[in-house]
Amino acid sequence: MTKKQIRDRITKAFQQYFGSSGRPVSSLLPTIVTAGKLYEAYILGIVAEHLTRDEGYNLTLKNGNQIALKSSPGPINRSYPMIEVRRSGSCVAEIWTDVEFLSLSASRSGGTGMNRGDYHELDIMMVDAGQNGRPAHDRVWLGVECKNTGYNKGLLKEILGVRRELSYLQDPKSTRFRRWPRSSVPADPNSCLLVYATDKAVLEYQDPGQVFGIDFIHQDFQ
Repeated sequence: MTKKQIRDRITKAFQQYFGSSGRPVSSLLPTIVTAGKLYEAYILGIVAEHLTRDEGYNLTLKNGNQIALKSSPGPINRSYPMIEVRRSGSCVAEIWTDVEFLSLSASRSGGTGMNRGDYHELDIMMVDAGQNGRPAHDRVWLGVECKNTGYNKGLLKEILGVRRELSYLQDPKSTRFRRWPRSSVPADPNSCLLVYATDKAVLEYQDPGQVFGIDFIHQDFQ
């Protein structure tokens, strides 16, 4: 696919799932975006499709007319665009891109988020509604990492570390989802964690993913 075809597909998905049908297609993505951020936006559209079709949520883009694809991560800034996740008219969660969460280890040690080791970033994060700054690890419903690169063991070790900073390994617990991305996860707190990658090698790491509750998904631009 050409870059234009990819952008057109992304913006079509955004219009369909983010309650933005009245906005021009060209307005939903920044004019200039790197290949990595374009992939992040592509995966965001896939996540939105699953949440809408499989889980029955209504998604609405708020605080702007473009998806925020930041060049560097940071805390939640409520002046930035985000996606409200609603069910039965109530906002139950929000989706943010390129934000950091306050880790389990910080919670255990009394960390305040002032030290770099206290927090970690996820490309896409679904959290309890109304969060400010860096949401605590137990406020995360879903974390997604998007890799438009070769996938290797170094990246596996990285995501295993993120899993540990989100939760303890436990007997399966029900998630906040009915069936997508999964209804149960061997983790407490019960967050879901997904890795999307353009490299088929990502599938070689499914075994540790099954143990720790990480879903590795090969997804190229289509």
